[in-house]
Amino acid sequence: MSTPPDLASLVPEIHAEYCRSLRLGEPVQPVRGQLVPATRLLEHKDAMLAAMQAIYQGDDERALLSQWTKYYIDIVLQPALIAAVVLGRPLAMALENSTLELHGGMPQAVWLPADALGDVIEDPAMRYRSLCVEHLAPLFDAFGAAVRLSHKVFWNNAGNSLEYDLVTLFDDERARADRRYLFEGRHFFDTGRSNPMRQVIRYADTDRPQLDSPFRARKVCCLRDRLPDEIGLCSSCPLLLTLPEAELAAQVRLMKEVSEE
Repeated sequence: MSTPPDLASLVPEIHAEYCRSLRLGEPVQPVRGQLVPATRLLEHKDAMLAAMQAIYQGDDERALLSQWTKYYIDIVLQPALIAAVVLGRPLAMALENSTLELHGGMPQAVWLPADALGDVIEDPAMRYRSLCVEHLAPLFDAFGAAVRLSHKVFWNNAGNSLEYDLVTLFDDERARADRRYLFEGRHFFDTGRSNPMRQVIRYADTDRPQLDSPFRARKVCCLRDRLPDEIGLCSSCPLLLTLPEAELAAQVRLMKEVSEE
């Protein structure tokens, strides 16, 4: 039996660090934590929310689960993105074939089948379909049902990370074409559904001197402001465009303090 490829070893070192959360092959029990089939992730919801409470405080399940998905998205999205853009290859990521390493309620790594890395293909629909349609869509639908929250919040979390990485990590035509496909198209691949990531990020012109213009803003808030100790908004929070001047100035000071820590 051949050894499954190590994605990090197939890409330039500058991108390898984004692949280390991916494992290919038969899942191996980690020294710390446990293996959890991705389809059974919500059986661990209490531990997931407790992990977020240790960071953010508060008991708003919707806001806490929204924050948890940001950590999860980094685990599963970045390797898929590197494979898609750097190698031009898709990852087969169907939720029923994915296994998570979970430690203290926090995601550490994702296991996929040994043959998950597909062949080179230029069509972005084929390079991102499994990630979006087979993995994120059923997971976000389940999360939304579990806490009675629109799946749009989770898709905005995913779209925010995906768009940011496509802009900051790459400067080539493939990445630009992928952005157009993922965020401008009206249709969600071949599903017949509307695209939940359509225009999740907008670059808004503003004359407010405290903000960059154009200002990069999410379409939907991540709900972090519903957690009692979180007085600072995300740097791409759409609320920043509408805050009164005094509140905006306070938020800008907070973001500057965080960036200097």
